[in-house]
Amino acid sequence: MVSGIRFGGLASGMDTEGMVKQLMQSERIRVDKFTQQKILKQWQQTEYNSMNKLMANFILDSRKKLELTKTTSSGALVSGGIDSVTWAKSAVSSNTSAFDVTASASAPSGVSTLEVVQLATGASVSSQTSLDTDKTTAGQLLGFSGTTKTVRINEKDIVLLETDTLSDIAQKIRTETGLNANYDATANRFFISSKTTGSADAKITFDNADAENLRDALKFTNLSNTIGKDAIIKYNGTNNLTYSSNNISINGLNISLKATSGVETIRTDTNVDGAYNKIKEFIDEYNKLIDVFNVKLGEKTYRDFPPLTDEQKKEMSESDIKLWEEKAKSGLIRNDSTINNMLIKMRQDIYQSVTGAGSIYEFGITTGGWRDNGKLQIDETKLKDALRNDSEKVLNTLFKTSSTPEVTINEGDSDADKTAKKLLIAQRQAESGAFIRIYDNMTNGIKDIVSKSGPGSESTLLRSIKSNILVDYVTKGSKSLLDSDIGDIDKRIDRENQRLITIEQRYWKQFTAMEQAMSQMNSQSSWLSQQFGGQ
Repeated sequence: MVSGIRFGGLASGMDTEGMVKQLMQSERIRVDKFTQQKILKQWQQTEYNSMNKLMANFILDSRKKLELTKTTSSGALVSGGIDSVTWAKSAVSSNTSAFDVTASASAPSGVSTLEVVQLATGASVSSQTSLDTDKTTAGQLLGFSGTTKTVRINEKDIVLLETDTLSDIAQKIRTETGLNANYDATANRFFISSKTTGSADAKITFDNADAENLRDALKFTNLSNTIGKDAIIKYNGTNNLTYSSNNISINGLNISLKATSGVETIRTDTNVDGAYNKIKEFIDEYNKLIDVFNVKLGEKTYRDFPPLTDEQKKEMSESDIKLWEEKAKSGLIRNDSTINNMLIKMRQDIYQSVTGAGSIYEFGITTGGWRDNGKLQIDETKLKDALRNDSEKVLNTLFKTSSTPEVTINEGDSDADKTAKKLLIAQRQAESGAFIRIYDNMTNGIKDIVSKSGPGSESTLLRSIKSNILVDYVTKGSKSLLDSDIGDIDKRIDRENQRLITIEQRYWKQFTAMEQAMSQMNSQSSWLSQQFGGQ
């Protein structure tokens, strides 16, 4: 035999290629089973990641709707407490021309009085008369040529060129100082103003001789408003309360001042319908999530429908493949212990009394039957009555945030440290509202699932819930249990593929040797025939 050359039935007339292929099919059974195991593990990862995505979106979306998380003007997410939400209390101004008002949950019910003595203003200067038409550049305004002039405004240096126009000067002032600056060519006047209000933050200063010369050239002759003013109010009889802005907060009220006024009133009360609707919305979304878990945990497993191999798919239509894989993917997390344990913990924790508040069953919030696996039900009349009679107790029972620091029990902790941390964890839980416990348990469930299957493509989403949520996963090498299982299966597949290569080479060697032997026999038979035929 010549090494690397295969003889495919030339002498025997047999379909050697087909025979080797059939023989190898039976040999490939083991590697196909390993491949199917790998596919199942990958499908499980996808399923777990899908559950984590659902929980993460529930936490983020519901916290935002409840105003427990707010977006700042810069786009950053900031966590807050129940005291700052605006849906729990309602407030009405007796004079909306003077001020508008909303109430946070911490605002006391009743009537309060407010007098707007002075509005907060910013600093501003402007040309009091039209500018000289023959002075349209920095050089002409300040009397220089061929060099530069540095004017210092609000302690910032502004370098002016001789050829800078009035619009150029305005642009440089805006860039360097953050002030509003503009030249109006139609009016032929120059305007500068602060973006802030109040005596401490709003100012316009001309800090060197060249700046003062520019001030004079721009006809800024009225300088009485170069420092802003504070808002001044009188609240519930207390005089001279000052604020740098016209948007103020006092005693749980958020007030937007609009005009000076006499003594006006603010009526504050519990927003029963608003609070009820927010609580109901949370529970409705929570129940939808529990429904998804219940379906997945009870999903039937079809063991006669393993993942299809590539060879099997070649023999099937797209519709048949789809139907097969629907059954093959069913029950991937059936009765999953990680998710089950999380649901049990949530169901247990939600009923425990909250330190300094109460229990949810006092307000008509209960769990359904055991088959519902923790879904919540509301007695509308009972909950609204509780909100009407003691809204603070209801809100704290549901949304109170513990002041006890969060701790984590580590493997290397001493027994004494572990005991102390367990006490802190129990104290933190007892102080947390029932719905906050749901968030905490879901967050812990997400971490457990990440340990099991990894974060998938949802790392950014998960970190939005809690910045350090992936710390344990990363410190353990960013490798989940399923990742390890898949890695082990890959090694087995590699070993099996090497074994198959060896077996296939052996088959071909055997068939090639047979073909060579038969070829020699055929040659000898032909020679003998020629010899006998020649006599």
